[in-house]
Amino acid sequence: MTGELQQLCAVLDGLRAGVLKKLAGLSEADARRTTVDSGTNIAGLIQHLTFVESLWFEEVVAGRKPTRGKRSMQVDPTVSLKNLRADYRAACETSNEIIAAIGDADAPVTRNGKTHDLRWAILAVIGETSRHAGHADIIREQLDGTTGR
Repeated sequence: MTGELQQLCAVLDGLRAGVLKKLAGLSEADARRTTVDSGTNIAGLIQHLTFVESLWFEEVVAGRKPTRGKRSMQVDPTVSLKNLRADYRAACETSNEIIAAIGDADAPVTRNGKTHDLRWAILAVIGETSRHAGHADIIREQLDGTTGR
């Protein structure tokens, strides 16, 4: 993998770790509790980001059927935080494997009939993950006052 891809993956991995940290120590109920009118909650953010990883890297980049996550922020009550966390980690690992296998930031990636490159796809996931990491920051602070990365 090139230095550029390593740097992009390091940024993405840092964001992923930050999102998981916001889940750490929360009860099942608090992780699903919302503090905003939209209903967004930390468990839902993890479920959604699992979907984002799977959509972008399994489907858009690798051309396979996405296997994990749900777009929705509403998490089925039978799904434990342990399972949500494990599924997100597995999706991230799969994403990193796909990136490493391609190994070239300039490799073509096609979405909706338009050709871009792998760099573009990684930056899209960085953008989505950072946006939702910010949501998780605010929700966690509202839940119990925890702040910081």
